[in-house]
Amino acid sequence: MKSKSCFIIFLIGLGVMVLSNSALSGVTNSDSFSSLNMTYPQILIAQAQTSTQKGQEVEDQFVDEDDDFLEEFENTTPEASVADPLYYLNYSMYAVNDFLYYAAIKPIATGYKFITPDFFRIGVNNFFHNLLFPVRFVNNVLQFEFKDAGSEVGIFVINTTVGILGFGQVAQNQFDMYTANEDLGQTLGAYSIGNGFYLVLPVLGPSTLRDTVGLVGDSFLTPVNYVEPWELSLGIKVYDAINSTSLRLGDYEALTGAALDPYVAIRNAYVQNRLKKVNE
Repeated sequence: MKSKSCFIIFLIGLGVMVLSNSALSGVTNSDSFSSLNMTYPQILIAQAQTSTQKGQEVEDQFVDEDDDFLEEFENTTPEASVADPLYYLNYSMYAVNDFLYYAAIKPIATGYKFITPDFFRIGVNNFFHNLLFPVRFVNNVLQFEFKDAGSEVGIFVINTTVGILGFGQVAQNQFDMYTANEDLGQTLGAYSIGNGFYLVLPVLGPSTLRDTVGLVGDSFLTPVNYVEPWELSLGIKVYDAINSTSLRLGDYEALTGAALDPYVAIRNAYVQNRLKKVNE
């Protein structure tokens, strides 16, 4: 019943996305919002979207989507724009996410990092990345990237067996195999479907209508979502998010601290980063 309801929501969202993209195709976001006399709090960047590949030696060797996000933030250009008709709602959610980060997520992640060895946290992150094989494989196929899809199969088999359920990324570290981190949002973008409009999701942070529809679609391919009861599934996701956050403590503060207008800067950086991934 839950899967049926999610599928209906996915179809409705896809229809709304197509219609809104058509309606907003000639609309670009105005940065006039940044001229409003408002004090911007720092915000929470998305930590629970599709996990990305990490190295195993030390935390400084991590090259993942969050690192790409930081790099794109530093190189944000005016071309990275998106319609933001829900600005005030988005801004409110952005402030709520910031509060949750500092009041709960960061303290918990800091304590977890203090009591948990680095190798274990990296292994856990690798495990959850390995679990998302169906998402990467299907979206590579949908984008006709059959070579990358085949590589994903090889990586999954090697890491699940030799790497012990994915805790070790043997395929990447020993065989130099490349992981193509594709998701449905990127697939829709590859089909020339635009962003629609900007959204800030609870806890997850920056997104767009297209990427939000993509998240719902990818949820059908995410194994953790089929764990019963739902409370256990939610608990696993929360643990994954806390573990992932513990590996990046300080990145969020560095990112927001460098911006005069964090909301606009993060919005533009997010869109630019996603555009780069769609074009890769």
